[in-house]
Amino acid sequence: MTKIVNLIDFENITSNITSFSHAYLFNVNSLEVAFPYIKDFAKKIIFENISNEEKELISYQIDHDEFDDLYVVNPSTIGISTSEITKLLDYMETKSLRENGRRVYIIYGFERLTREVSNKILKFLEEPSDNIYALLMTENMDRILSTIISRCQTINLNFSLSDNTIDDENIPNLKKFFEFLLSHKKETIAYENNYFKDALTDRIKFDNYFAILEKMISNSINKMIGGTYEEKYCLNQLNEYDLSLLINFLNITNKLKGLIKQNINLNLLLDRYIIEVTKELEVCKK
Repeated sequence: MTKIVNLIDFENITSNITSFSHAYLFNVNSLEVAFPYIKDFAKKIIFENISNEEKELISYQIDHDEFDDLYVVNPSTIGISTSEITKLLDYMETKSLRENGRRVYIIYGFERLTREVSNKILKFLEEPSDNIYALLMTENMDRILSTIISRCQTINLNFSLSDNTIDDENIPNLKKFFEFLLSHKKETIAYENNYFKDALTDRIKFDNYFAILEKMISNSINKMIGGTYEEKYCLNQLNEYDLSLLINFLNITNKLKGLIKQNINLNLLLDRYIIEVTKELEVCKK
C-alpha cells in the first residue's frame, strides 16, 4: 500500500487521475485518519465542472457538512440501519439542484454493511447514473463482495498513524467523565475542565481524548452483542442502557470528533457533545 503522511502525498497520488470513475474503493489502514482525505477527493470530483467563484463557498460547506451534493453514510460498528440505506438510495436517485452538478456519496466502513445492503448498493454500481459518484472506504477488503470490487477503481492507501496513537493513561479519567455525564447530564458542563484539563487548549490531545471515548463506546457495544472487544475500554455503566442508545452515543462521538481538526473552539465543541449526549439520555428509558 502507498504510504501517506500528509495531504501533499495524497494529492500527488490522485493528481494523475484525469477522468473520474463512477466508483472508487479506498482500501485504507485507518478509516478515521483517511476520512478527511477522502472528503478532499470528493471536492476534486465536485470542483471539476464548477466555476472558481463557487469553489470557496462549496469548500466551506463541505468542510462543515452543509453541502447537499455530498452525502456521507457512517455505519456503526455493527452495521447500517434501514433508515440510513433508504435515505442513501433516495439520494442516489435524485439529481443536483445545480446545473450539471455532481453528487458524491461516501460510505465509511463499507465492510460493516450486511450482504443484503451491499447488494442494494451493487445495483447502482452496475448501472451508474450520470453525475453520481461513489467513494467507498474499507479497512478490510476481504469482507467486500467481489462483485463490488470489480465495479470500482481500487486505491490502496497506508496512512501514517504517528499522530493518532491513543494514550492509554487517559482511559481512567475519560471513564470518570462519561460516568459523571451519565449521572449528571447537562450539569457536566460546569465540571468538564476537571476531566479534560489541558486538552481544551491542545487540539491533538483533545482528538486523543475523543478517540478514547469512541473506543469506550464501541467496545462496550461489541461486548454487549458478543463481538470482539478490549476490556480496558469497556464502560460497565453503559450496560444499563439499550443498544440503540449506545449506537447514538457512538454516532455523536464520531460526528463531533470529525470537527476537531477544523478551526472550532474546543470548549464549545465539548459543550455540544455533552448537550447532544444529554438529549439522548433524556428520551431513553433505562
